[in-house]
Amino acid sequence: MSTALKLHNAMWPGLVGKGDGEGQEPPISLDRMLELTAAASVNGQKFDGIDYFLFHPHTDPDASDDELRRIADKIA
Repeated sequence: MSTALKLHNAMWPGLVGKGDGEGQEPPISLDRMLELTAAASVNGQKFDGIDYFLFHPHTDPDASDDELRRIADKIA
């Protein structure tokens, strides 16, 4: 039985401390965060998935089921 650990990338660093005010860094888009995650590799180790949350600006907490399916399709 394999006991290899699974490595997930959290999406919150693209949002926390970001904003559109003067002197703030803009949020990193979901598409860009997914691109960076897919491209990351250290000594052959890649991320196995992401930790995602329902929060602006990546996701409207009141998103419809169809909108959530579109996001899930991006992640898959």
